[in-house]
Amino acid sequence: MGTDPSEASTASEDGSVPVSPLRVLHLFSNCKWTGPAEPALNLCLALRRRGVEAEFACAPEAGSSVNKIVETARDRGLEPVLDFRLNKHLNPWHNFLDRRVLRRRLDAHPVDLIHCHLDNDHDIAVAPARERAIPVVRSSYEGLGFRRDARRARLLAHAAMVLEPSEIARQADAQVPGVDAARLVVVPGAIDTERFDPRRDTPDGRRWLNLPRDAFVVGIVARMQTHRHYEDLFQAIARMAAADPRVHLVVIGRGSRQDKVGFEPVRRLGLEKTVHFTGYIDGENYAGMLKAFDAGVFLVPGSDGTCRAAREILATGRPMVVADRGMLREIVTDGLDGMVFDGTADGLHTALCRLRDDRTLRLELGRNARHTAETRYSLDAQAALVEQCYRRVLGQTSR
Repeated sequence: MGTDPSEASTASEDGSVPVSPLRVLHLFSNCKWTGPAEPALNLCLALRRRGVEAEFACAPEAGSSVNKIVETARDRGLEPVLDFRLNKHLNPWHNFLDRRVLRRRLDAHPVDLIHCHLDNDHDIAVAPARERAIPVVRSSYEGLGFRRDARRARLLAHAAMVLEPSEIARQADAQVPGVDAARLVVVPGAIDTERFDPRRDTPDGRRWLNLPRDAFVVGIVARMQTHRHYEDLFQAIARMAAADPRVHLVVIGRGSRQDKVGFEPVRRLGLEKTVHFTGYIDGENYAGMLKAFDAGVFLVPGSDGTCRAAREILATGRPMVVADRGMLREIVTDGLDGMVFDGTADGLHTALCRLRDDRTLRLELGRNARHTAETRYSLDAQAALVEQCYRRVLGQTSR
């Protein structure tokens, strides 16, 4: 593991060689606060707390919208580098200009590594980094591995290390021609465990929705799209509510198909007083609403392939009930911090009923869920592992 800066000074007094601070430039080619934006920014901030000299470069413009990435970075005490265009999509002319700016910046402000987060910033970094013998580390946010195409194969082949979000993704990307499997390392996604600490004072989600004090509340955070298996969830909740009116479901999210996927099925099943749609919420209201759950549900990975919401719910000390799909089985350990079911409506119904009826089990899984989040999915744990990966790339630790 990489040495903490405070440990480095002690080591030098003992006669050993101190570990020098790392200089890392993070590139993020998007202007929208979506998908991996917050995880990438949070990683950079956590690395800085460990003494890594990490800078975060992102797109300076967001059209007519507020650039929330820039705004949030500044709010959290980090002034982003805004010298580049960093388009989300490939633009040959803009990428050419960004490479020219990157060459000048690397000459004026040398770094040990460049950390890329998305395809286009990786594309921009390859040539300037190779010319200066600077290793490029790439983060993946694809829970099942990268889609197969020539561009991604080329980018992965030129990465000194790829930080994979799951073992499933690592195994899939190891099959890409030209990719050295030894350079693929699993680094679990991280969340702000302090923000989702169940002991922290947050807005009361149950009061906002006027839920009964004795309600058993199931919650899900997912866009309302046809592939998200909402029909299975509504079927399971309908069966539960028919037998026990204390059962309620909270749906956090929206989507272009929300009428067809959410509102219409709920009306058809007569669940208008049982299912509560909050739409999109963020900030303290979001953290408070997660605490309103007795159990969380995740049915299928969506646009965020790392299933971040599942980790956030675990961090609130609530057990997760997840379908055995994608990387969900790697996030939740069946019988320890939640339940993994077979993906059917019947299987979901059985798991939720067991949590409703066995309060002792529910509380035990919830305590374990919080422990899992603190020890495996915290920002500090992720930053320590990423720093170890950096030093391995630079040959400062043994493989």
